[in-house]
Amino acid sequence: MRKIIDLPHRVCTSTCYINGLEDIFEWKGYRFPDYFLSVMGGMGEFTYLKFRNANPPEMVYCGANPKYLLKELEKIIDFKQEVIENRTFRYTFSKIKKYIDEGKPVVAGALDMYYLPYFESTYKKQHIPIHYILIVGYDDKAEEILIKDCTYSGLKRISFKEIEKALDVNVKGMSRKNTIRVFNLPERLPEEIDIARKGLRYRAEKMLRPPVSMFGIPAMKKLSREIAGWSNEASFDHLISYATIPPHIPKKFDNSDGMRQWKSLVLKELGNRYKIPEWIKASAIFRSSGEIFKEICFAASVRDRAKVSKLLLEAAGLEEKAYRIIESMSL
Repeated sequence: MRKIIDLPHRVCTSTCYINGLEDIFEWKGYRFPDYFLSVMGGMGEFTYLKFRNANPPEMVYCGANPKYLLKELEKIIDFKQEVIENRTFRYTFSKIKKYIDEGKPVVAGALDMYYLPYFESTYKKQHIPIHYILIVGYDDKAEEILIKDCTYSGLKRISFKEIEKALDVNVKGMSRKNTIRVFNLPERLPEEIDIARKGLRYRAEKMLRPPVSMFGIPAMKKLSREIAGWSNEASFDHLISYATIPPHIPKKFDNSDGMRQWKSLVLKELGNRYKIPEWIKASAIFRSSGEIFKEICFAASVRDRAKVSKLLLEAAGLEEKAYRIIESMSL
C-alpha cells in the first residue's frame, strides 16, 4: 500500500524542530514569517546551567529545548499535540501509518542524522541525534517512508530499516527513543498579531523575570560574574557551539550570534507589517546584541574570560532595554 499527504513545504535551514509544524499550519491556511514560531517558542534567549559532575560542568544555551519550545507554543497558539515516546519501534511505526491513513502528518524526532541517506555529509559518517522530520507518507512496496525536511525542497525517502535505526535515540532531557508527534489545530487560530503580542510578552517576562537565575537576563549577569572561575575547556566550547547555527565549533563566527538575528528579523517584519515602530527599535537592539555575541564567542575561543564577562554585561544591558520595549508594546 502507498499513502501520501500532499501539503506545502517551507525550506528554512536549522529549524527542523519547528519546520513540520510550520508546514502543517500553512496546509491549514496559516503562513507565518520565517523564524516566527522559533522566536515565539524561545529561540534566541539564554540559559546557564551548572552541574558539578557533568561534562562539561558549565553549559550555556541560546536556543530552546524542542520539547519545551513546542509546549510553550501550545500555550501561546492554543493547539494540542499528541506525543508517543519510548515505545517499541513496531508499535510506533504502526501509529505512524495509522496517522498517515487518517490524513495526519507526523513529526518524528529527535533522530540520528547518521541514518538519513539524503544528508551525504553525515550519512554513515557522523552521529548527530538532534534532527526532526515531517513524515507525510509511506510506500509498503518500496519499504520506505516519504518525508519533508527543512533543508530540502520536495520529498525525500527513508527506508523502513533506516528510520527504525534513526529513531533509536535517547537524548537526556530532550527526546526519548521512537518519539513522534501529531498536532491537532483548533478550527480557527488567533490572528498573527495576537499571537505575536502574546508570544512576545511571554518571552519578555521569561527573560526579565525568570523563575530562577539560570535563565534570562539574570543568567547573563550571573555568568558575567562567574566566568572568571571557569577551568574546564569544554565549557567554553559548549558556550560557542550553542550560540552558533547549527551547533558546532566554527572557524569563523558569522553565524554565532546566539540566534539574535532571528529575533531581529521577526521583530522588524512584524513591526513594519503592523506599523509598530517600537518593535522595529527592539529589532535593531537585538541585531546589535547579536554582533556582541559573535565577539563573545571569539573571546571564548581564546579563553579571554575578562572580555567575555565585559561583553556579556553589555549584551545583557541591551537586551534588557529591548525586552522592556517589547513588554510595553505587547499589552
